[in-house]
Amino acid sequence: MEVAYYPGCSLHAMAAEYDKSARLVCKSLGVNLREVKDWNCCGATAAHSLNHRLATDLCTRNLNAVKDMGLNRVIAPCAACFNRLKTVAQEYNIKNNGAESEVEVSHLLQFLVEKLGFKAINEKVIKPLSGLKLAAYYGCLLSRPTRIAAFDDPEQPQTMDRLIQTLGADTLNWSHKAECCGGSLSVSFTGVVLKLTGDLLRAASQAGADAIAVACPLCQINLDTRQNEIEAREGISYKLPVIYFTQLMGLGYGYSPRSLGLNRLLTDPFPLLRARNLV
Repeated sequence: MEVAYYPGCSLHAMAAEYDKSARLVCKSLGVNLREVKDWNCCGATAAHSLNHRLATDLCTRNLNAVKDMGLNRVIAPCAACFNRLKTVAQEYNIKNNGAESEVEVSHLLQFLVEKLGFKAINEKVIKPLSGLKLAAYYGCLLSRPTRIAAFDDPEQPQTMDRLIQTLGADTLNWSHKAECCGGSLSVSFTGVVLKLTGDLLRAASQAGADAIAVACPLCQINLDTRQNEIEAREGISYKLPVIYFTQLMGLGYGYSPRSLGLNRLLTDPFPLLRARNLV
């Protein structure tokens, strides 16, 4: 199966481990990811609030590039990129009297579950993630707004939980799985992000999580890079690794931790993984 792949700015930089692990697990599942040729930034997360025409044109150019590749589906691993690309694809429908956009936009998690299925994902597992208790964190853009995302429940999403369970790990019921982490406010309004991510870490820890599973580079970077600062401010040691769901899949599929970029995470996951005999 061949699909267009839009990595976005994050997966070519701070979230390179997400890119590496996504490519490896897709290869294992028989999915050929063709990176969109000469792609540009989608404008996430601020462009649409500053200049609607600019934000629309940025995404339109990417969608046209997918069509030029002769493909009609594009996968975006970043929840913000997914949200922006799909918003513009739906605006096309409105402008063209309900005609379907020529390019279907899916988040990577959505694509793997809806097009391949849990059974296919499970069949590749050679090293079950037994003993891991994970808090699946979806953030606010993966399933919202409902009319745009059209994916999972906006308040109590379950798709990532079910995928993680097919890998042999346990997932937890917790209160903040679809709450906002602050996104790109990390630089401009750091205090807001510290408050939001502190709430998330506290909720995951109180639920008994060993680690947090994520599907968005903005969520990962906020929860991971701000963790030490939050611990110092609150006088609490969380030490919760923030791991991409594709890295968890890769572990289950037998890939080495380094090939999955687990060594790039700031909150060290190796003590936990060694304790569970997973590395």
